[in-house]
Amino acid sequence: MSRILIVEDERSLRENIMELFESQSYEVYGAENGSAGYEAALHHKPDLIISDVIMPEADGYALLERLRQNPSTELIPVILLTAKTMLDARIQGLQLGADDYIGKPFSADELLVRSSNLIEKQKKIIHRALTSPAEVEGDSRNEVLIKKIVQIIEDRMSDYNLSVDLIAHQLGISKSTIQRKLKSTINKNLNQLIREYRLEKARKMIEKKTGSLSDIATATGFNSLSYFSYSYKKFFGKAPSQEVR
Repeated sequence: MSRILIVEDERSLRENIMELFESQSYEVYGAENGSAGYEAALHHKPDLIISDVIMPEADGYALLERLRQNPSTELIPVILLTAKTMLDARIQGLQLGADDYIGKPFSADELLVRSSNLIEKQKKIIHRALTSPAEVEGDSRNEVLIKKIVQIIEDRMSDYNLSVDLIAHQLGISKSTIQRKLKSTINKNLNQLIREYRLEKARKMIEKKTGSLSDIATATGFNSLSYFSYSYKKFFGKAPSQEVR
């Protein structure tokens, strides 16, 4: 189930938007301004944030700027909602890293479609990057970098101490450069790539019945079965034990 965070200071509008997405079976959270929205994003790690621009305490631009400066939230897609229709206002949002921009008043159907498209696009890009790095669109040098990273993860699949620092050192590239290239190519940071590649590998191993869940957890770099089960359920929406037939 995809998670969506609605950041809007007008309570009735915020609740209406939340109800709209809840009716479509999304897991929805709300916040009344940019400051509260940032804290909610840190806590809930939503798949998409929809934010008003003009709000007290911290507006949508301030929220977006903080999100993009934090490695744990910088890759979350953001749609900005505002009554502003001036081109320079839209450019400001896009320059700060907004993924889409919808002016008020807006169509509920349009908001649903754009939101769904953003979430699904990101899922497809991530899935291709994790399972078939060569098919990732973008600069060929970035594709080569992804292949090298995936190969390191593959070679050290069972090593739960594999880290961003170790990969950066092995590649001879700074962490910031790696993170920037991954963001522009697959919209994920390196820790997410490591974890999700391992989980994709684990699912294939479960499907092929290559061992017990404990063995698979160890083989894919998880140092405990409980953490493996938690991570697997959070990523795929069901526990690994439910995959075993």
